[in-house]
Amino acid sequence: MDVTQKETCFSLKYRLARSLFFLVSGPFMRRVRGLADLPKKGAFIAAANHCSLMDGGIIGAYVTMHLKRHMHFLAKTSYKHNPLLRWITETTQSIWMEPGQESRAMLIALEYLKEGKIVAIFPEGTRSIDGRMRKAHPGAGALALVSKAPLVPIGIVGTHKVFPKGKAFLHPVRCEMNIGKPMKLDTYYPAYDEAVAQKDQEKMLKIEEEASRVIMQEIARLSNQEYPY
Repeated sequence: MDVTQKETCFSLKYRLARSLFFLVSGPFMRRVRGLADLPKKGAFIAAANHCSLMDGGIIGAYVTMHLKRHMHFLAKTSYKHNPLLRWITETTQSIWMEPGQESRAMLIALEYLKEGKIVAIFPEGTRSIDGRMRKAHPGAGALALVSKAPLVPIGIVGTHKVFPKGKAFLHPVRCEMNIGKPMKLDTYYPAYDEAVAQKDQEKMLKIEEEASRVIMQEIARLSNQEYPY
């Protein structure tokens, strides 16, 4: 049995968590575009803008339902303080980003990708209060360059109005999710591999930042924004 076949065996808790997200987000979703463009098998990275706690749930619910595959998010450890968020994060087999141990989390993500699985990341690292894109960290670019897995950009629109950061209640506003076509950052591979071989940290970071900028520009297009950084 291959990895994709194994991933169709969702646990009862996983199904409950996904059902919860459908129940909560469904009434607010105007549309979801691009599900047909998702890779049917093999590893890939999903990268999206981030402006609400709803974002991960929407992505996880719709993508895993469509593909019948697990999805492993990189998650902030601050979620551990909320019993519900902690349960959801651990149930969905997400990867905790412990402060000061980000490289360990990235190594776990790389292992999942090597196994042909899906890893999801929010390159901005935290939620935007007003929905406008923040400057991305180089992690998404680094993950794509090291793993050489295709990256699927996702633009989320309006969730900051439905469930604003710092608020406790949902607002009656419609939102949407736009999934782009898989991106391959292969034009960066030769220079990046050379920098890795030479242990040139400065050059590696520069290429990671440029790759992340390209990723964010596509996410911005899908979320009807511009990426000014």
